[in-house]
Amino acid sequence: MILRNERGANLVEMALSMILLLLLLAGVIDFGRAFFSYIAVTNASREGARYASRYPDVTDGIEDAVQREIDNAGITCAALAVTVDPTSPPVSGNPISVTVSCDYNTILGPALDGLLGTSFTTLSLAHSTEMAVIRKE
Repeated sequence: MILRNERGANLVEMALSMILLLLLLAGVIDFGRAFFSYIAVTNASREGARYASRYPDVTDGIEDAVQREIDNAGITCAALAVTVDPTSPPVSGNPISVTVSCDYNTILGPALDGLLGTSFTTLSLAHSTEMAVIRKE
């Protein structure tokens, strides 16, 4: 038997639990987007290193290869940085390293900012790839 003063209890419980479930779902979606962006940064780093292994002196070409890979993945970076660390001078067989870093803007960041004492607005995603120089001399 339901008492008269308990009629809305189920509705209130569902509203409270629904808020938590939606927040959890948004967090899972945000984490998935961040992981996808990290994979795109990893692929862009590999593409830049692959280009750098053939043409180690063409820094603009390396940056263009990285930017093309980021654009093809369909992600947007708040700040994209490409760092090339070649051996001096780049000789066949020596390693060359390309590091790509991207600032990723989260969905829940502004809502959770300062909640746990840290900022979740942007995540810094970075990956470095090293390949051997294989250009013909």
